[in-house]
Amino acid sequence: MKKTVLTAAALAVIAVPASSIAGGDSIYLKGNVGIGMAMDTDINNMPNAAGSAKMTYDSGFLGTLAAGYDFANPFRVEAEYLWQKNDLNQLSYKNKFGNINQGDLKTQAFMANGFYDVDTGSPWSPYIGAGLGWAKLDLSTPALPFADNDNVFAYQLMAGVAYAVTDQWSVDAQYRFFGTADATISGADFNENSNNLLVGLRYSF
Repeated sequence: MKKTVLTAAALAVIAVPASSIAGGDSIYLKGNVGIGMAMDTDINNMPNAAGSAKMTYDSGFLGTLAAGYDFANPFRVEAEYLWQKNDLNQLSYKNKFGNINQGDLKTQAFMANGFYDVDTGSPWSPYIGAGLGWAKLDLSTPALPFADNDNVFAYQLMAGVAYAVTDQWSVDAQYRFFGTADATISGADFNENSNNLLVGLRYSF
């Protein structure tokens, strides 16, 4: 299933046919802010044969900046920088709870995204998208015998709706699922999966 999702994401990013390059194309800049809802994380292969642990997170801030190219419907492509921070809510280790609200997970990612916009003949434009890239996961908590970071493969799936305020300005609301491959810190393995809600502002030149 994961391989299927990643394959679909890759095709979505690169599937921009040459026939779509026509008049009305534009370069754009875009910013998003929102809520990053990181899902529960299992930490495996803890140091010193300590077994495994589970972390839960508070919802945190998420922000992105992107520069893209709009092929005048239906395709857009963009390069995006993403930053997200989630505080540790609870650590569960050997069936005991502890270290509540101590530590955090910071995520930085550089993504290549592709979008398909649906032309409704009105200012409203629903869209779907997918992205592939690289993420730096930085885990820090005094509850564990390590605090470090690792760079891993990342992907995301997106859906939203945009509203054209003018020919150049548009606003949108978006849901995205963000996921990564396993990060390894001091021999311990964990990944990040996050359900995210964002609002954005786009300016087309």
